[in-house]
Amino acid sequence: MTPNSEPRAVVLADAPIERSASEALAMARQGAACLIDIRQPFELELKGALPDTLHVPFFHFKQHLGLSLDEEEQEILDADAPGELDRSEFVENIQLLERRRDVPLLLVCNSGRRSLIAAHLLRGIGYPQACSVRGGMHALLHEMG
Repeated sequence: MTPNSEPRAVVLADAPIERSASEALAMARQGAACLIDIRQPFELELKGALPDTLHVPFFHFKQHLGLSLDEEEQEILDADAPGELDRSEFVENIQLLERRRDVPLLLVCNSGRRSLIAAHLLRGIGYPQACSVRGGMHALLHEMG
């Protein structure tokens, strides 16, 4: 342990779990954070994808961690059953995350509820700067005008 590692750990532990849409966009545009869209593929088709965003569907991520899905989550996942291309893309995206443990990860879903859960999950497995974008896609789209 280096003399500087303890203060850094304190700073990371105190990092906010939510960021505003304006703050998230500014961080992403400056290259200071990675914006991750955790919506399901059908949600991207319905509402559009964000440019320059990593896509890692939340339910696939939960399954990858070995966590069980509740009935509603399983229904949503079953309605949009992933193909082999989805699976390989998911694994590639998780591997990209592996190289970003010290970079703020800004998670976005439709409203900010799933992304808040995902931020807590990521922090629990060693991504101390995982954050949810407060208000989700709705807030981002409003902010982008």
